[in-house]
Amino acid sequence: MKITAVVPVLNEENTVGNILKVLTSSEKINKIIVVDDGSTDNTQNIIKKIKSKKVRIISLKKTKGKGNAVKIGTKNTKSGILLFFDADLIGLEVEHVDKLLDPIIKGYAAMVIGLRDKGNYIGNAIMPYFPLTGGERAILTKVFAKIRKSPLIEGWGLESVMNDYCKKKKLKVAKVRLNGMDHIGLQTKKYGLMAFLKEIYDVALTKIKLLGVKYD
Repeated sequence: MKITAVVPVLNEENTVGNILKVLTSSEKINKIIVVDDGSTDNTQNIIKKIKSKKVRIISLKKTKGKGNAVKIGTKNTKSGILLFFDADLIGLEVEHVDKLLDPIIKGYAAMVIGLRDKGNYIGNAIMPYFPLTGGERAILTKVFAKIRKSPLIEGWGLESVMNDYCKKKKLKVAKVRLNGMDHIGLQTKKYGLMAFLKEIYDVALTKIKLLGVKYD
């Protein structure tokens, strides 16, 4: 079963190089689609320096959000499994790719959610019990083909819709700890307080809208 990794990117010049280095090193990944959502820093040049036939770059002129970028990146994919990775990760290793894929390859799950390592026992212990919106995931392409039709994946709604669909369709979801891997920090460190508050608002609003959603 072929595997495609999709990486939405927006101004991640400090981290995207290592993300792509790891993904291209994975023998299990057949194709990597990087969707640049209108970066204005050096991200584009760094991506172009990755010399691998696996990598395909899609450059968008206007920033329209992660959900739109992923929707474009997954269009017409022929792979049986999709992998999603945020581009601001620290500590990503090939073993994390394997951990995400293992439950699906063995037929134990339709979707796998990667739990980031928060660096402390309490944070890691309580994370699986909170609403999970992390971007590191593996999912069967036939399942995501249904999810990507939802208009609610726009903005910050992507992961919430993925969770909701699998729950309502009673599909098995596995959670795996990605030890030693986290992202560079909260939105407050990257884009400011207002961006962080907007993310919280968008996620909460999406969850409310999903209460009345029924899937075919």
